[in-house]
Amino acid sequence: MNITQLEDKLKIDQHSLDVALREHPALFYEVATELALAISNRDESKQDLEQIEAKVDMDLRADAAKIGAKTTEKEIESNKKVDKEVVSANEKFLAERYNAAKWTALREAYEQRSYALSKLVDLYLANYYSDQQDKKTGATDFRTARANNVKEENRRKRVGVE
Repeated sequence: MNITQLEDKLKIDQHSLDVALREHPALFYEVATELALAISNRDESKQDLEQIEAKVDMDLRADAAKIGAKTTEKEIESNKKVDKEVVSANEKFLAERYNAAKWTALREAYEQRSYALSKLVDLYLANYYSDQQDKKTGATDFRTARANNVKEENRRKRVGVE
């Protein structure tokens, strides 16, 4: 899944807590894995940037030495910053850093989702969602039907194991 699809999966349907609870560990693992990859890509692009900067620095000094020109550290740094290779590598690094930050934010959102799921289950167990409004909307019937389906599915699994 891509980041947009995983962002969409953050939403919790209070009437399908069982589904959300079953899916959450796999979704969290996917986000954590993508975050690790994004961090690796960011670190690799930072290393590439440093190597390119070092190469350009050496080239600038060698060019100045060939013609016998004296240069200052500030001149070398300024020329290095505007070098096309350095600019390109820096843009790549910034893009990878932004990508890693987005995945970090998504991982934190999934951590919050876990907490929210826990609290929603607590509310469900405390019958927070069952009031007169449930009778009007049929939510009680829906929950009862879902509970019966889960019981039936568990019974089938037990029968298949025995």
